[in-house]
Parts: sequence; structure tokens; C-alpha cells
Amino acid sequence: MFDKSVIILVVSREILEGSVVDRNAAFIANRIDDIGYRVRTIQVVDRVEAEMVATMAWAIGQKPTFVLVTGGMGPNWDDNTRGCLAQAAGVELEENTQAREFVQNAYRRLFAKKVVSRPDMTDSRQGMARLPKGAKCYENTVGTAPAVQLEHGPTTVFLLPGVPAEMQRFFTSQVMPVMAAAGPDTVRGERAVDYHGHDESQISRVLSDISAKHPQISLRTRVQGTMMARTIRIVLVAEQDDAVQLNNLLEQAEQDLRDRLGLEFDTPPTDASRLGD
Repeated sequence: MFDKSVIILVVSREILEGSVVDRNAAFIANRIDDIGYRVRTIQVVDRVEAEMVATMAWAIGQKPTFVLVTGGMGPNWDDNTRGCLAQAAGVELEENTQAREFVQNAYRRLFAKKVVSRPDMTDSRQGMARLPKGAKCYENTVGTAPAVQLEHGPTTVFLLPGVPAEMQRFFTSQVMPVMAAAGPDTVRGERAVDYHGHDESQISRVLSDISAKHPQISLRTRVQGTMMARTIRIVLVAEQDDAVQLNNLLEQAEQDLRDRLGLEFDTPPTDASRLGD
């Protein structure tokens, strides 16, 4: 269950200082959960080369299906995500002809709009055209830095800009299609059970017992409402190759949970849906 995994790395000193709130990881996690991927961890990394290289090497070494990195892709002196990935993957950093064309197009466009004073490729701009050897790139029609895709063993690494508008466009138009095509060919379903007027400590043992009895089920809880009108929403999630088997698995687990909590089985089953459709 949940055999397709993802590690998300966010490169940002501002987030670590608390001056900026990360929106990119939440955007990514929400959308890849819908197509059947399990996010193993989300980490915020400082713009320190040694730390970035070590974290990327660790992430690649875990052999997830995808490593998604946002931030550190611009023309500034400390935008070194591309170089750090090259070191972590053990490949050279080299100028990419297509990336250079994409960066040049971006600055010509910005010059025409009078956003920048000159359109030529300065040293700092040329840095955005240097990619890990073997990587492919995607043109940035919103900003300047191309997105980068590198295959490394069983893992595909994407480097995406940190600016939310740029990142979201790239992720939706370029990354999601790749991930959907490589996604799990399984059926996923979930059931929600609402338990009213209690705190989580009162049902902890029940949830532990249900989890042990149904190891193929993932249990998640979320407290809703106020102290005087509290509801604990318990979500049961599972994946199977067969939709009938999945529904039977979820129905039995939900029935056992409701029996233990003293709740009637009054919620219509949620239809399972095939991932990637």
C-alpha cells in the first residue's frame, strides 16, 4: 500500500526565519495525494551548500519515486540548487543549450516590457543555464529560471522555482503529467467517521486496536469544532488492485470502528476511484 513515495525539499532561509510562510509544499502535497502518492517527508533546507548537498543526497538515497525541490533557482549568488543537485547525484554541472535559450528568451521578454534594463546574458543569468549533466529543462514563461528534471536510478528529481506563481504553473503543466503517468495503477478509497463530543485520548486505544486488526488501512484523525462542540473526524484510507476487494476491506474496518465507538453504520460508502484517470 502507498508504494509510490515522494520527498519534498523546500530551499529557503526566509521560511526558517519565520518571515515567509511556505505555500509550495502544501500545494504539491495536496495534489499528489489525489493521484496516489505518499509524501514521506517535507523538509525546509537552508541556503548552505553543504547542507543542501547532504539533504539532496540523503533524499535520493532513500530511492523515492520523486524528489521535488523548490527554491534556489534564480540568478543570485546563493541560488545554488542546480549545483547542489549535481554534487548530490555525482554528475557534472554544465551549460545546457536549451536552458540558455530559455533564459535568453525570458530576459528579452522582460526587456521588451521594460522590467530589466538590458537583455543580454550576464554571468549571473548564465548561471541559470547550467544544469546537472543529463538533465532536461522546461521553459519558464512567468519568470526566468527554467525548471529541471533529472533521472537518477529509480528516482526522478524535479527542481522548481520558489516563487509560488512560477512553481504552481510548472507543477501543474509539467510535473503533474509525469507523476500521473508513473503513478500507482491501483484503486484508492476512503471512509470518514465522525465521533462527536469527545477528546482524542478517549479513543486512542480503539484506534490502535483497529489499526492492528486492519493493517492494510491507514487511519487519520482531525479535530474539528470548538471545545464545547468538538468532533473527531476519523478517516480510513486504503489501496487495492481490485475495487470490490477495496470496498469490502473498508466496509469491514468501518464497521469494526463504529462497533467499538458505539456508532450506527449510517454513512453511505464512498466510491473508490482509479488513480490517474
